[in-house]
Amino acid sequence: MSQQKILVVDDDVRLQRMMNLILRRAGYQVIAAMSGKESVDKVRTEKPDLVLMDVMMPDMDGFEATQHIRRLPEGRRLPIIYLSAKGEVGAKVKGLLEGGDDYITKPVSTHLLLARIESHLQSAAPTRSRLITLFGSKASVGATTLVVNLALALREVSQRDVLLVDWQRPLGNVARFLGLSETPALAPLLAHLDELNEPLFADLMQEYSPGIWFLPGAIDSSCAEKMNRKALDQILKAALSRAGYVLVDAGSFSSWETPPLAGKEEGVNLCVLTPETIAIEQTIRIAKAVNAMEHDFWLILNQHSPRDVTPEKVESRLGTTLKGCVPKERKSARALEEGRPLYASDPMLDFSCAVRDIATRIHEALTR
Repeated sequence: MSQQKILVVDDDVRLQRMMNLILRRAGYQVIAAMSGKESVDKVRTEKPDLVLMDVMMPDMDGFEATQHIRRLPEGRRLPIIYLSAKGEVGAKVKGLLEGGDDYITKPVSTHLLLARIESHLQSAAPTRSRLITLFGSKASVGATTLVVNLALALREVSQRDVLLVDWQRPLGNVARFLGLSETPALAPLLAHLDELNEPLFADLMQEYSPGIWFLPGAIDSSCAEKMNRKALDQILKAALSRAGYVLVDAGSFSSWETPPLAGKEEGVNLCVLTPETIAIEQTIRIAKAVNAMEHDFWLILNQHSPRDVTPEKVESRLGTTLKGCVPKERKSARALEEGRPLYASDPMLDFSCAVRDIATRIHEALTR
């Protein structure tokens, strides 16, 4: 059996010893916490695979400890099983509502306990994280608007955690589109790439809404020199351990000497174009430069209106099929001014439906 790690939280020393014996015999690593507060710290530092949580403890009971754990990046999907002498229905209901995954009443048979643990560990087995890199075929094609709304749609479609990485050079502006304050997160990250660790990365991420995280971009053009392919690769290693989907706003494709394309085993790449002739011609040149055997390269038509050339004619000029067509939306300027993505403001707009369709196609393609 693999050495998965279980955190046993209980202030009863005798029970701790008994659980330690049972779980080690079953092949698990065991760590202990004697209080609710200590359990929160242990989740952060030890990163267990599952928690057995007592309910009645001094200083912080199991319900409150679970609430604190769920606020941690390490604790959002962590299986938590209450193991308590309180067997009332009300206690069990409260435990589940407070974020627990299961509630077992003491005393419990060893076989039942191990079966429940194994079941939750199997259910919690991490899905493979996938990368979605989004480029603009040129400047001003609405790529940032699209990637911000796509993050929200992917979260809804997949129910996976989504991390949005702002990698626009020389300056990022995703924070503005999300209505978040600009913070100097990227500069300290770039300065410590050689010692990049999960706590540092987690401290610099911002939570936009439940299940959606954001790594702010550059707010000082001096960062641009360090924002190379090697630096991004190092950051993505940390990012892909934090979320089911990682979206990268990579700016304009032509701004890269070596564009950070996701390989077919990693994810997909989206190139955003508009109906203007110059955008179409630039996209044709970009598509020819991408090795179709190594990269899934999707073309997305953005800001399309009935007065423009039809998507079918755009496809004819491109010589390939579009993977999505997003209509021009007059409310976009207001959404940017308010710092609230259109998808969050009105999920039933034609714009939002088109973005949801792209998110669905991505999710289906990456979970086959």
